[in-house]
Amino acid sequence: MIENIIGNMIELTEEKIESLNVILYHKPKQKEAIMEENMEGIGEVIDLIQTQINKIDQINSLYVLKVNELKTNSNIENILELDDVEYSNSRALKDNLSKITSLLQQIKTLDDENNLLMNEKFQETKEMLKNLRQGKKMAKGYLLDSSSNTIFLDERN
Repeated sequence: MIENIIGNMIELTEEKIESLNVILYHKPKQKEAIMEENMEGIGEVIDLIQTQINKIDQINSLYVLKVNELKTNSNIENILELDDVEYSNSRALKDNLSKITSLLQQIKTLDDENNLLMNEKFQETKEMLKNLRQGKKMAKGYLLDSSSNTIFLDERN
């Protein structure tokens, strides 16, 4: 019974690894779209990544159920406590969990870089808008207001 639970957990972790690899594959594409200021490209990549995140959320929900089932049936508190000799497939599960941790770290690194780049691009755009507003104010001062036809004459006799 415990072997079956572990087998199910291995399948779930493999699905999660697949989804994480898809996310990892798209992170450089996201960076490229950010650098090119291609908003449509950024949106497309974000949608693809979000699809994978939704899959991962479903996998995680199922995985938590399996972890609780495993804990109940084997009297362990942590997966690392599984004996590799007693449960031959527990090594594969532990390896998959290590792969997941590694992939998450890689994704986080790329995501941090992309967020920093997006923030830089946002600041550049913000500065450009500020300069445009200042230019508009200056131009207003030099243009005549056609709605006001009032002329003041100072006559002294």
